[in-house]
Amino acid sequence: MGFLSFDPVQSGTRFYLEPFGVYHWAAMAVIMALGFLLWLFREKLTEPKREAALLTIATITALVFETGFHIGQYLERPYYEYLRGLIPFELCAITLWLSVALCITKNKTIFEILYFWGLGAVASLLFANDDGAGPDRFHYYQYFGTHAYIVLTIVYFAIVHSYRITIKSFVKAMAILFPITIAMRFFDLRFAAPPYEFNYMFLLSPPDVQTPLDSFGHGWRYYFAFIGLCVGLMVLAYLPWPIARLTRERRDTHGDQK
Repeated sequence: MGFLSFDPVQSGTRFYLEPFGVYHWAAMAVIMALGFLLWLFREKLTEPKREAALLTIATITALVFETGFHIGQYLERPYYEYLRGLIPFELCAITLWLSVALCITKNKTIFEILYFWGLGAVASLLFANDDGAGPDRFHYYQYFGTHAYIVLTIVYFAIVHSYRITIKSFVKAMAILFPITIAMRFFDLRFAAPPYEFNYMFLLSPPDVQTPLDSFGHGWRYYFAFIGLCVGLMVLAYLPWPIARLTRERRDTHGDQK
């Protein structure tokens, strides 16, 4: 059970990651501090060489973490468990690669989709599911590092490049995501039995850690409740943008009147 081990950590051990415990909050504090630094130095980061260096270092670090995760799974976990982690059908895996694509291309359409789909990474940070790994394990840094990369990529392009979200962005993100969830649910059902036990995007059942999904029941009832929650969260994520635009328009109108 060394630093590189990906075996689950037993509850009650010294470095076990308790939900919203000290190690959990420590990771969240670092991520929030990084977000604040992006805002603080947003003007300096528009300089091409600085931006290229930052995005390259962040992307390489995230990919090293992701590669290390798959190597650890391959060496320590049964083949089918390694296979589940290798296939990039989890929403966080999809958004990780979207984040890489955004950092390389700076494509605004990718940002629009990533902004809403990245809510999955936010949920993963809040309800950490890293098998209890704390700061004495590589898995702890890998888990929070890759999810932070997704969230901070969104923050970076919103703050530094002033990318914005519109109602078209909202419709686009939903129109692409929800057909995918239907197809993925049927895929999960096809391979739900041992030894595969696929449950990509948690469309069949909640994760092992306690989340609001635990109260959503089973079967298709669970799925539609889950989708309803996702729609609600995406609406909440969209609302600050029209509110901000309306506030600016009113401020500009009052300024012109003066």
